[in-house]
Amino acid sequence: MSVRNVLTSGSMAVIIMSIVLCIAGCGGVKPKVYVNPNTNFGFIKRVAVLPFENLTSDRFADKKVRDVFVTSLLSTKLIDVPELGEVLKALESQGITTPEAITGEVAKSLGQILGVQGLVLGTVEEYAVNRTMAGSVPEIAVSLRMIDAKTGNIIWSVSHTEKGGRILPTVFGIGEDTLSEVTVKAAKRIVDTLVYE
Repeated sequence: MSVRNVLTSGSMAVIIMSIVLCIAGCGGVKPKVYVNPNTNFGFIKRVAVLPFENLTSDRFADKKVRDVFVTSLLSTKLIDVPELGEVLKALESQGITTPEAITGEVAKSLGQILGVQGLVLGTVEEYAVNRTMAGSVPEIAVSLRMIDAKTGNIIWSVSHTEKGGRILPTVFGIGEDTLSEVTVKAAKRIVDTLVYE
């Protein structure tokens, strides 16, 4: 076998392996979701998205993910979202500095102040481009929940991990998924789990 054939065979092996890895690792599985069966989301027209918690090494991950989630939520044209400044002012008026301080009663008070039917709290658990033998893998992991501003109960909860492309896009000369693109995909999948009937 010639050197050229060996190289060609090796290149094909890399490409085939890349395809397998991409199929196995690209994208995200369906989000894990809980929806209160007694909740009619059709009555929820305005939702406050609180600042997210950040458990990652990226100091701005919480803000980046929250902004993308809000944009995705607004794009449904089914829900209005108050400005972040308005939300922060309401939290300050209640002396709230951490999500753990939001009890059912506090949620009711915030609901009245902001004129919303629901409050969304979120945690960014992963926001990074991880290096593997197969290449760079952008990955995001988030958990969100919505509290009914009238009852103080959790009516929707979701956790989701989304991964971008591995080495395959590089092999074929196509741009890889960026962390921002993966975040947009994750936000859309999450918003799609909300039930509006």
